[in-house]
Amino acid sequence: MGEASEGVVFPSLDDIVALNRVHIGKSGGDYTGRDNLHNRNSLEWVLDVIQYPPFGIYPTISEKAAILAFTIIKKHVFFDGCKRTGMSVLEIFLDQNGFFFDATDDNIFTVARRLASTNDKVYSFEQFEEWVRRHMNLQIPL
Repeated sequence: MGEASEGVVFPSLDDIVALNRVHIGKSGGDYTGRDNLHNRNSLEWVLDVIQYPPFGIYPTISEKAAILAFTIIKKHVFFDGCKRTGMSVLEIFLDQNGFFFDATDDNIFTVARRLASTNDKVYSFEQFEEWVRRHMNLQIPL
């Protein structure tokens, strides 16, 4: 998964769609149409904004990872599997860019549900990005 740009590895839209298909196939759910995309525009937008940030928004790896997952989950980019896909993309993005994500599965599940079921005033992007930052650790090569 991913294309490198200025040293940062980014997922493609096709990578994310394929990951969503895997999640639906493994754990169940409905896969609609050829790509299960419900809100393609939001997914295309977030992929563009993390690679070519206007006015320097989302400059850090944690912000890029967080806005990617946040958008997949909050904007319901898929008909089904948004929480699973969003959190998996977050972990893969961090891993491919040299970070280990140490949140427990239970914590990831709780945060994903909170994102999906609350408005931005209850659980904001800033709070989510802080959670991501707290749980990412630089990988140390052996």
